[in-house]
Amino acid sequence: MVGMGLNLGLGLSNSNPPAVTKETLESLSHELILPMELLSVVGEVDDGRIVNALINPWQTIFEQLEQNPNLLYEFSKNHRKFEEFIAGAYENAGFDKVVLTPASGDLGRDVIAEKHGLVTIRVLDQCKAFSKGRLVSANDVRAMMGTFYREPRASRAVVSTTSDFAPGIWQEWKDHIGNDLELRNGTNLIEWMKQFKLNS
Repeated sequence: MVGMGLNLGLGLSNSNPPAVTKETLESLSHELILPMELLSVVGEVDDGRIVNALINPWQTIFEQLEQNPNLLYEFSKNHRKFEEFIAGAYENAGFDKVVLTPASGDLGRDVIAEKHGLVTIRVLDQCKAFSKGRLVSANDVRAMMGTFYREPRASRAVVSTTSDFAPGIWQEWKDHIGNDLELRNGTNLIEWMKQFKLNS
């Protein structure tokens, strides 16, 4: 069977995972890549684990998504992997500190990403790994904004989904989108990642 001996497994590893080459990953199907480790844990904080992306698995999945965006729906089978993939995206985008919150008790945010400079940017991301046809509801976005307003240090709220948003959401939040709220559907998510692909 393809993938045997590659130490496929679920969850984050606190130890160094075995080196996996880009060539090996390219020979695997998308379904087999998803269970592989995408992140390494570099520290613990009250909100969760500070993580770094493992470049080869992350980049290979992104390249597959770029060629076939419908593969995003594969994450609906493993919501935690979608959260890990998004966490890896923030690190590749140049954020200095990326925290993956616990699978339960995340207080309404799955990923917290910080970029430090003259002003610290702190992004809260709620990840929705939905199957095709299932839309993020207005209540999901309202809940995310409630989380955002409860955290005084937060700069921006993001809802990332493999799918799309229910009708009316863009209009409801038009005064916030582009300022303190970003809605990333499947198409926007891939376009966002294309901007920093070369950083990987």
